[in-house]
Amino acid sequence: MSASERRVLVIVRAGDESLHPQWLVQPPSQKRNWDLHISYFGDLRRPYRHRASDITLSFEKGTKAIGTAECLEKLGSRIDHYDWFWLPDDDLSVDLPTINRFFEIVAQYDLDLAQPALDEGSYISHQITVRRPHMRLRYTSFVEVMAACFSRKALDLCAPYFGATASSWGQDLLFPKLLGYPERGIAVIDESPVVHTRPVGGPNMDLVARMGIDPREELAEFRKRHDLEMRREIRSGIDRDGNYVTDLAAIDRHKVSVK
Repeated sequence: MSASERRVLVIVRAGDESLHPQWLVQPPSQKRNWDLHISYFGDLRRPYRHRASDITLSFEKGTKAIGTAECLEKLGSRIDHYDWFWLPDDDLSVDLPTINRFFEIVAQYDLDLAQPALDEGSYISHQITVRRPHMRLRYTSFVEVMAACFSRKALDLCAPYFGATASSWGQDLLFPKLLGYPERGIAVIDESPVVHTRPVGGPNMDLVARMGIDPREELAEFRKRHDLEMRREIRSGIDRDGNYVTDLAAIDRHKVSVK
């Protein structure tokens, strides 16, 4: 697939230990169906200088939230060329075929907000993100900001709030509300999982602490301002055979083991 035909833009906030190079290892049988933009927050003057010509780079300091907002401003009208946008953290371990499959499922089910499930061995914050291996996807009322993928409509609605909290805490409670909590528009994709390799928090929380911000206080204020509920619901799902499933016990019958 040529760069001009790709419908997805991946924007990774990358430091010097970013795992995104492993996402790009291309097996002979597959070509990348997405473009990559690196939003670099490290200190090197020429990071990732051997990257492919179609992988772009910009420099944005600060937390994921602050840097992503600044990066989108710089990308400007380039955004108009894509239908979906994935904003993963740089500590997700996953291969290229799995990322390709994630975007195929997102497009097939015309999702506005989605994330890959977290596979075995991952560090997790929310049980709803843990992979159910017998499912293709689960329709939910929540997607974690750590690995959120937005349709263009969802990006238009949500992007004005990307810089609203320095920590990013609370934003993933707001995004589904902005979309109206659709029954089948938000999903966790179990068929294309990733591994979250670092303990929750990481360098993003170090930056927040250096800014003198308490993320718990920031979250409480953000929830109050936007009247946000802690909604993390599974509504229904699609199993690996493509069947629509409404029995929540059947959906939840098996989860992988996580940290």
